[in-house]
Amino acid sequence: MGVFLRIVIVYFVPPAPHDQMIDLVALNRTGPYKRMEVDDLLFVEYICPSPNAVAGIWSELNYFAFCTSGRKMWRSLESDYLVEAGNALFVKKGANIVHQYFEEKYCALMVFLPDDFVRRFTQRFSGLTGHAGSAATDSVIRVTWDDHLQGYVNSLAAYFSSPATPDRQLLVLKFEELLLNIFTRPHHGALAGYLAGLNDDRAANLKQVMEANYAYALKLEEFASLCGLSLSSFKRSFLETFDMAPGKWITGKRLERAARLLTVTSKHVNEVAYDIGYEEPSSFIRAFKQRFGTTPQGYRTAST
Repeated sequence: MGVFLRIVIVYFVPPAPHDQMIDLVALNRTGPYKRMEVDDLLFVEYICPSPNAVAGIWSELNYFAFCTSGRKMWRSLESDYLVEAGNALFVKKGANIVHQYFEEKYCALMVFLPDDFVRRFTQRFSGLTGHAGSAATDSVIRVTWDDHLQGYVNSLAAYFSSPATPDRQLLVLKFEELLLNIFTRPHHGALAGYLAGLNDDRAANLKQVMEANYAYALKLEEFASLCGLSLSSFKRSFLETFDMAPGKWITGKRLERAARLLTVTSKHVNEVAYDIGYEEPSSFIRAFKQRFGTTPQGYRTAST
């Protein structure tokens, strides 16, 4: 498999219906954007205004988001992460809900990292991975923006303002430079721990992906892509790992989460349905009643 690397300058999330997850990787592979390509290396600079305040997104690749202006928020299953100019996030491959703010133009430099590239790096620099901390469990990790990362972002931005295409080996080295920054700075320990863990077995990867993304409106093919598997291999591995079919497990996890949200939050039933991946509230109510023997509102009332 070839190395697939991507640097993207993003100014707005493109429009999409709330019930449709935006595939960031597919979006970056198409569209009338400025590109720099060397073999399997792809670098894209694009500007795309969006009228949407909220959108669902998913990416089959891990990525960094270095915000240089404006504000934006990523929502995971565990927390909300607001970024402003001078903030940075690392987002694990998978899905999130993003909230766009319009008072100032949002601009960020995003660096997408394929698992295979990270694995080869950690194998090559195995001495560094021993210093990694405990892996962060949430799907979004705050990254401390220090002088080293500021210099890194400035150097990448310079490539986009230059009419010349950077040498292929230089571009590869820039990706390695980013990872070296992460693995050699103690305050990036939780992120380094996650990246080092990408060498773990496939079953562990499948569990991590499913636990972090079951609540989002992803298709089985998209879950399989996140796990780096074909659909048939994904179904087989899933059955071996969880001892049940993916659809049954996902539905059960979503309804369990819905029950928790109904008891610990005041969210409207329709909002709870959306939060756990249901496009139609009526479908959610029907499935919830079948599982718990009462409607969501009835469950909430009985729990108070």
